[in-house]
This record gives sequence, C-alpha cells and structure tokens, in this order.
Amino acid sequence: MPPPATERIFSSGDLPLLSLPGADGLITCQWTHETLGVPSSMEDGGDAIAERRRAQVGFVLVEPAWLVRAAAEQVRSPGVDAIVLHAHASPPGRSALALAFASHLRNVLRRPAPGLDPRLGNNVVTAGLRPDLAGFSDLVRVPHLVTITDGTGAVADTIVWEIMTGGQFDAWLDGAPRPDQRAIEAHLPGLLRLRGLHRSGRLDHRRAGALLDMLDGGQLTTRLIHRFPRVVLPLAAAA
Repeated sequence: MPPPATERIFSSGDLPLLSLPGADGLITCQWTHETLGVPSSMEDGGDAIAERRRAQVGFVLVEPAWLVRAAAEQVRSPGVDAIVLHAHASPPGRSALALAFASHLRNVLRRPAPGLDPRLGNNVVTAGLRPDLAGFSDLVRVPHLVTITDGTGAVADTIVWEIMTGGQFDAWLDGAPRPDQRAIEAHLPGLLRLRGLHRSGRLDHRRAGALLDMLDGGQLTTRLIHRFPRVVLPLAAAA
C-alpha cells in the first residue's frame, strides 16, 4: 500500500524559475542526487547521509494536438523522470507548480519503499491545466488537490493534473474499484471548498462524521476521494 500523503503547502519559493518559449510543449526533468556528506535529520527519514536533488530541465516544442501522445512516449525515455504538459496560454506559474508537484509526487510520495506497488514507482506526467485525453482509452487523468500559499500567509487549494496509465491508476487505488471520474471532476469546486473547511476545522461532525473518522486528523487527499467517492462527493456537493 502506498505511504499516506502528508500535508504539503507550496509557496512561491518552491516553484522553479522557468524560462519558457511562447509555445506549447513538454517540460522534461531529471533529478540527480548530490551527496552532502553530513548526517541527515530525522525529518529527512533518518538516513546516514543527506542528499540534495538537482534538476536538469529541458523543453520540447510539441503541437497542442500531440502533447499527450508525446508525453506518454517521452516519459519512458532514458534520463527523464517527469514530464509537464505546458500550454503557452496557461496562467502564469501553472506549469511551474505542476513541475514542483511532479517532484513531490516522484521523490516524496512515491519514492521506492517496502510495500510500494512497483507500478507507482514509474515516472510521472503532470499538467497545470486539464489535459484532453480524447482517444487515449489506456490513460486516466487524476485531479490532485494541491495547497498553495502567497507572501501574506494566506492558504488556498488548487488542482494539478496527473496522467496515469490504467495499471498505475489501479495500483494507486490499492484494490478499490475505479470510481466515476466524470462525477469527481464535476465536484471539483465543492471538493476544494470541502478541503478548506476541513483544514480550518469547520466541518460539522454530525454531517461529516464518517469522513472525519476516515481522515483521523489527516488531510483530504485526492486518493481518498477516489477510493471512497460515496462518502466524499455528497459532502462536496453540499459544501
């Protein structure tokens, strides 16, 4: 079973500085590890030697209609750990956030660990905007709820998309049946509100007791939503 997700709040300091052309394409990334030679803290997992990740980022021009197909091919290439679908018309910072979240997905949430399904140890494809998967029956788009903050300390939630293969999606669900993706996408505004209400402690235990018991003090994650949509979606509709 994949390890539980922990709260991660992305600030402007977490976003990579990208110099991108005014065109659609793919951002490619490979992370290399640099050994620092000093003992790591317990927050680093207690490893004997601390490591720092360095990113090698590239850009490949791709016609918009071919972005998904090209990403599915590129992510299997040697020297590529993550792909971000970039639309030049997207709001500023969306692709940078998608790349920062890709790093969090691959290097934290799905880093190799005992019990982790090997299908989830693969490289990741993310996008700041909802990708069009028409014609790709073997792929699934997953909307991740991501927490961001600005310089004032205000916190908000947004969506970063991940594209998975069917095998990755089933492994991520960890035995749960596939949910109705269209229903989940239709409830995204309510799910973002529900996540905010939970963070601020404003969920009514009389109505949301089952969900609060499932969360057990943790955050409302996309994975939990996909595994237990019958519990979560009615609350999102009323949020």
